Amino acid sequence: MHSNLFFRGLSTKEKTDHDVTITPDYDEQLEPALDQRITRSFDSHIIPWLFGIWLLAFIDRSNIGNSRIDGLATDLKLDGNKFNIALTVFYIPYILVDVPSNWLVKHFGANHYLPGLLISWGVVGMCTGFVNDYRGLLACRFFLGLCEGGLLGGMILYLSMFYRRHELLFRIGLVYCAAPLSGAFGGLLATGLANIRHNGYNRWPWIFIVEGVITIAYGLVVIFFLPATPSNARFLTDSERDAAVHRMGLDAHGASPESKVESEKFSWHW
Repeated sequence: MHSNLFFRGLSTKEKTDHDVTITPDYDEQLEPALDQRITRSFDSHIIPWLFGIWLLAFIDRSNIGNSRIDGLATDLKLDGNKFNIALTVFYIPYILVDVPSNWLVKHFGANHYLPGLLISWGVVGMCTGFVNDYRGLLACRFFLGLCEGGLLGGMILYLSMFYRRHELLFRIGLVYCAAPLSGAFGGLLATGLANIRHNGYNRWPWIFIVEGVITIAYGLVVIFFLPATPSNARFLTDSERDAAVHRMGLDAHGASPESKVESEKFSWHW
C-alpha cells in the first residue's frame, strides 16, 4: 500500500490490476493522527538540539561580562571606553551577515551550516582565552559576531522547512527560552572556571577556553543528528516522510512549484 493512502480525500488517477497510483493534490488533508505523530517526532528530534545551540550562543557572547569581573579588564588594560567598544564590535558583523547567511543555509543545508557556525564560534571563543592585548580582543569579538550573526535567521528558516505556519511561532518560542537560561548557566559555569590557575593562565582565560571547547564538542555531535529536510529525516518512516513533505505543500497552498524543500531556488520575487 502506498504511503499516500494516509491522506484523506485523495482521488485515484490511475488504476491497474496490480497497483494503484495516487497523485497528491494540495487541497487534500492529512489524517490528524499522522500529522500529530510527525509533529511530535520533529519536536523531539530537532527542538532540543536547536535549544542547545541557542543556549551556547548566548553563553559565548555574554561570557565577556563574567570575564571582566574575573580580571579581563585589568590584564588587558581596558581603560576608558575600550571594554564598551569591544562589546559593540561584536554587533557590526552580527547585523551585516544575517541576510547573506540565509543564502548559505539553502546552499549548504542547515544540518551542516548551523553546526558549522557553532563549531566556528566555539573556536573563536576558545581563542579569546589566549589573547594578551586589546587588539586581539577586538579581533576575537569581531569574528565571534561574524560566526553568530546568521544563527537566528538560519534557525527560523530551518524550522520553516519542517513546521507549518501555525506551528512555527510556538517552536521558535521554545528555542528562544534558552536565552534567559543562559544567564543562569553561564554565571554558574564562569564562577567555577574562574578558580582555575594553570600554566600562566589565571581565572578569566579559562572561562573562554573551556566554554569554547564545550561549544565545539556540541557542534561535532549535532552535525550527525540534524536532518537536512523532512524528506531525509531518518527518524521518520517512509510513509511519514512522504506525509511530512506533502503537508508543507499544503501549507504553501501551491506557492512553490517544487514538491521538496531542497529543490526550491532562491528568488527576489515573492
